[in-house]
Amino acid sequence: MIKQSTLDYLKKLKVNNNKEWFEKNRKSYDDARADQLAFISDVLKEMSKWEDRVKGIEPKKCTMRINRDIRFSKDKSPYKSSLSFFIRPAGAAAGYYFHLEPGSTFIGGGLYGLEPAQVKAVRQEIDYNLDEFSAIMNNKSFKKLFPVLKGDALTNVPKDYPKDHPAGDWLKHKDFIISAKLEDNELIMPDILKKANNAYKTMQPFMLFMDRALEK
Repeated sequence: MIKQSTLDYLKKLKVNNNKEWFEKNRKSYDDARADQLAFISDVLKEMSKWEDRVKGIEPKKCTMRINRDIRFSKDKSPYKSSLSFFIRPAGAAAGYYFHLEPGSTFIGGGLYGLEPAQVKAVRQEIDYNLDEFSAIMNNKSFKKLFPVLKGDALTNVPKDYPKDHPAGDWLKHKDFIISAKLEDNELIMPDILKKANNAYKTMQPFMLFMDRALEK
C-alpha cells in the first residue's frame, strides 16, 4: 500500500510550492520517494508474472521528475504536486502509467504525443482490424475500468475516412490513452497493489494493439 504520510506530504507541497519549503522538508520528500520506489518494485514484481518484457526494469528508471519545466509556463511553481511513474516494457511503444496526487490519482496507459505518421499508423490499424479493436474496447472487464478512449482528438473524423465510419470516434484521436481514477482512501488500503496489477493486466490487449500499430 501507499503510506498516508506520502499523501500528506504531497498535500503540503501543493500549498508550499517553493524551494525554501522543499529543502526544509527534504527528508519528507525522500521518504515519499522511497515509498514510491517500493510500490513500483512491487508493481513490477506482480506484472512480471504475466508480462515478460518488464523483467529487469529498475524502479528508479520508471520515476518522473518532481521538478516542473517552467520555461514556457506562466505558472512558475518549481515542483509538481504529484509523484508519477511510467513503465515501458522492453521493445514497446505504449507504456503503463501511475499518477499519484491526492484527489487526482489515476492509473492508465497508452500512447501520447505521437508524430503525425504514428497517429496515421494507429488509425490505420484500428480501421484494418476494427473487429479486434472493438472487442478489446467493449470487453466487459475492460470497459468497466476504461469506458472511453481519452486524449487529444479532432472535432471531425479524419478526411481519410468516411464521416460515418463505425470507428469514427476512435479515429478522431491523436492520443490513444485509457485511464481510471483512484480515490485517496483506496491508495492506503492493502489491496491497492492488486488493483493496480489488475488494471495493467486488463489493459494489456489494448497496449499490445498499440504496439503492433507502430511496429509497421
